[in-house]
Amino acid sequence: MKKILFLGLTVASLAIGCNSEPKTTSQAGVYTLDKQVITDGKTDFIKSTENGDVQYKVYTDSGYFYIGINKDSSAVFGTGSYTQVGNTITETNIYNNGSLDTAWDAKVEITNNDKGYTQLIPELKANGVSYKLTEDYTKVQASGKSTLDGIWHQTKYLVVTGKDTADKTYNEYKVYSAGHFMWATKYMSDSAAKKMTTIVGHGTFTLNNEALTEKLDLSSLKGAVGNYDIKVKFNGADEYTQETADTATKSVGFKTYKRIKK
Repeated sequence: MKKILFLGLTVASLAIGCNSEPKTTSQAGVYTLDKQVITDGKTDFIKSTENGDVQYKVYTDSGYFYIGINKDSSAVFGTGSYTQVGNTITETNIYNNGSLDTAWDAKVEITNNDKGYTQLIPELKANGVSYKLTEDYTKVQASGKSTLDGIWHQTKYLVVTGKDTADKTYNEYKVYSAGHFMWATKYMSDSAAKKMTTIVGHGTFTLNNEALTEKLDLSSLKGAVGNYDIKVKFNGADEYTQETADTATKSVGFKTYKRIKK
């Protein structure tokens, strides 16, 4: 039961219908989860940094993006747009590890504090049981703005090896904000067994003209943590292509991303 509940994480557990309203404020920032409590009134299901669970969440001016790696090594993520009226945020799903691209809204009650904020979903249902979800977040230090800031969707991935070019495009989302970046994907890792695998990552970055340096400090992909030097070419304000070289395979990868707009 714990694993099923945790797969939902922030607001991906269930869709809660609501009517969108014009945005009046912004929750923009980068946050890390301190503690999550899901309760049915009898039993509390808890995840926390103290227990080895890690989760980051980013709010841009109009979008949200979160990733998490639980202490059992399972990974979760979600991204979409949001509107905020007072202390109520309505998050609209684009893609998450549970229901993928199924469209739904979730209403989240926000209480800001000196440390960060607390978010509450008073009632969500799973298997006919009602639960309450509470999460405490601490705001992470920001380090400026860049032309990459925003949420992006991969539209093409070409790998060139010698004279051969292979199309390896997959469904990946990525966010850059305040010096931090995160990416997430879920793909069919075993077609015979119909097994899908979720992979996420978080780190910090610097962008100097067309030179992007990503310092990946957290990932569910083994061996992925480290520094990456990437060449970036913008194809207008809302599209870019990144070029990376793999010395081991003597190949060059070209990933193209489009900005997600509300």
